[in-house]
Amino acid sequence: MADDLTHNSSPRLGLLWRGDRSADPYSTPGAVRLEPLMSALRERNAVVEPVVYEDDAREEIRAQLLHLDGVLVWVNPIQDGANRALLDELLREVSGKGVWVSADPAVILKLGTKEVLFQTRDIGWGSDTELYRDPADFRTRFPKSLARDGVRVLKQARGNGGNGVWSVALVEPTTTSEVPSPDAPVIVRHALDRANAVPEIIGLGEFFERCDSYFEWSGCLVDQAFQSRLADGLVRCYFVHDQVVGFCHQWPKGLLDPSAAAIQPPDQEAVFQGPETPTYQSLRHSAEHDWVPSMKTVLALDTLSLPAIWDADFLYGPRTLDGENTYVLCEINVSAVWPFPEYAIAPLAKAAVAKATAAQTRKS
Repeated sequence: MADDLTHNSSPRLGLLWRGDRSADPYSTPGAVRLEPLMSALRERNAVVEPVVYEDDAREEIRAQLLHLDGVLVWVNPIQDGANRALLDELLREVSGKGVWVSADPAVILKLGTKEVLFQTRDIGWGSDTELYRDPADFRTRFPKSLARDGVRVLKQARGNGGNGVWSVALVEPTTTSEVPSPDAPVIVRHALDRANAVPEIIGLGEFFERCDSYFEWSGCLVDQAFQSRLADGLVRCYFVHDQVVGFCHQWPKGLLDPSAAAIQPPDQEAVFQGPETPTYQSLRHSAEHDWVPSMKTVLALDTLSLPAIWDADFLYGPRTLDGENTYVLCEINVSAVWPFPEYAIAPLAKAAVAKATAAQTRKS
């Protein structure tokens, strides 16, 4: 790998993931996952450098990043008991000094938190969505939302893997004029509890207390309509900037009750498929021509400020009168998009080298 350090005229790209800096970086799981991308970047004459991140090594990592032209980042919002607060602070600093960062923390705050579900609820991929900025607002308005539908889905703004995602259902139906009290029993399921689908029945007030900590880290809670076709799975749509580069049908089980989970295909495995897959062409067309352009306008983002690799998860909405699928945005992932389909590697490498080369030119 020494050859990576010799071609000073080539753009220098770092690939950053969380891990053990004392280990050989090329033998870590992150490097193994990213080896195909490393090869594609080198084929485009980029110098590739692994950046293994630890919170306690920020000074060393800062020096490493400042010698790069760009860095692609794979670190989850919450991972192994740590969050991204210190990393994001460091990335904001090096971005301000001319290093291209994907995804930039400023872009993550616009695009990569659950708040985007509220901000873009009216562009065609949205559903009935509420946003709560603090615990008092949550306690005041969420009971009205719950009374209206009987079941809602709550999501902390920054999380991954189902962390902080709950379904909440009233045990006893009510009317919109009868707001449930803190003592009202509710059925709650946490999407993180995949291995234990047994729900809890607790008081609404107790559930409020569980959610208080989410405001401290993620800043807000988002409240969405429950989608009745959850058992049909979700479709993950992968993007390089605003270009669809692949799909993956997945089968999340965290919020399913046992009867709904029983109708899913047994041991169904997620399968990557290319951007030309016929089944998803209506989704691709809507995403590329309608939703993402509208999203960029709402969030004040241009094409090249979008992450070099990101994905959007879509649940199945109600079928049309003609029996066609509709789609509802579930979440957008930008912090650690892996694994990603092989179809994304070539366009991702092209985009990353272009951005790093532009950053190199500006710094020289």
